Amino acid sequence: MTRKAPITELDCRTAESMVARYINHTLKTDELEEFLDHIEHCSSCYDELETYFIVNKVTQQLVEQEDGSVLDFQNLLEQDIRKSRRYIHHKRYMQLAGGILTLLLSGALIIFLIFVFFEIKRFW
Repeated sequence: MTRKAPITELDCRTAESMVARYINHTLKTDELEEFLDHIEHCSSCYDELETYFIVNKVTQQLVEQEDGSVLDFQNLLEQDIRKSRRYIHHKRYMQLAGGILTLLLSGALIIFLIFVFFEIKRFW
């Protein structure tokens, strides 16, 4: 993966402080998106993430797996980043769908209230 110069607003110090929360999947959606944007353009922060990610996965494997198989940690990290991007897209889609549903329900309520108003007015 080719890295470019940082072009996001997130600074390296902040990004580095978010690495553990990224690995533990505790970043909020907006934080996650900023973090991923930053590490995709900052090789230093990506390397920092890669190191912590590998250490985390090795530790998990020592606990979970005793068959001696070797994992491709860089591939696992790339899969995790893609999974995080899908999570962001899903969250954004759900927010949009919720907004559209709210607008539709609000419109239906307004139409209903107008109908009720004219029905009441007709009987007076």
